[in-house]
Amino acid sequence: MKTAALATLILGGMIWAEHSLALTISPPRFELAANPGQRAEAMVKLFNETDKELVLYSSASNFTAAEDEEGVPKFYELKEGEEDLSKWIEIEKGPIAIAPQETKEIPFVINVPGFADPGGHYASIFFGSGLPDGSGGSGVGLSEKIGALILLRVSGDILEEGRLVEFKLKDPKPFYDHLPVGFTLTFENSGNVHLKPQGEVAITNLLGQKSGKADVNKDQISGGKNILPRTSRHFEASWTRGLYQEPGTGFFGKLRAEMDNFALGRYKAVLDLGYGSQGKKEKAEAVFWVFPWHLILVVVLGSAALVAVLVLAVKSYNRWIIKQVMGKMDQKDKSS
Repeated sequence: MKTAALATLILGGMIWAEHSLALTISPPRFELAANPGQRAEAMVKLFNETDKELVLYSSASNFTAAEDEEGVPKFYELKEGEEDLSKWIEIEKGPIAIAPQETKEIPFVINVPGFADPGGHYASIFFGSGLPDGSGGSGVGLSEKIGALILLRVSGDILEEGRLVEFKLKDPKPFYDHLPVGFTLTFENSGNVHLKPQGEVAITNLLGQKSGKADVNKDQISGGKNILPRTSRHFEASWTRGLYQEPGTGFFGKLRAEMDNFALGRYKAVLDLGYGSQGKKEKAEAVFWVFPWHLILVVVLGSAALVAVLVLAVKSYNRWIIKQVMGKMDQKDKSS
């Protein structure tokens, strides 16, 4: 398919393009809802970043998630006689002329048929610099194109069901030298509508006191990543302090990293994940240790050196006192 090169798109709502079409699309993702037999309306904005006029053509294609648990989309064309979201979209086909540095608003309408299945329906609107290929899919005559995802929720017998498949340390070790400590989780959507699980990993120390947290799927720009029905998705979270920088090489590089990202002892990571309109919850735990041995070694050796200096200083002082006392005793004996 001509859309195969778009497989690098992540379903979190990122913009994508083949090659370098100098065009910005916003928003990059639409999350819409409608009843069977009703219409849903929206507006997409296109900004021409160049100093030349762009002439664009639109097309639409359905998509699902690839089987990689990373949210990579798999675009496909509907077979003859099939009905789904890409065929319900009404949008200006083109040519759409956009002047240099101009933003153009392109309205579109989704006509949801009365027979539409309840749950999630998924398609993308593409804008390309070539004529549509006439196949009814997302192909365009040239290789440059950009698109926005549409996630449509059709009301009815909605099933919001999922489960936490796995929660674990990203890079399991007997102990970590310093922060950050990463976590991974896999969530499975077994319902018929997209889900957006969100939550946090609370970090507590050996005394049960909260030491920090790591947000899960709470991107402020995209709003978070969705999981399509009957698919699984992988998420990551990280507990860190402030702005993390990659540690330098060698002993002193590790030492600096441990000083900047200090933690010490046994910690428990408690995942609290919510999903669905009813606020369903999933929980899990993981335990790990942080032992900044480079820093501890320096502290121990430094303390030992300080103690040694103090001992030598005390001995030297004692010898000086003894010498002073002996000198006074000698002077007294001579005077007598």
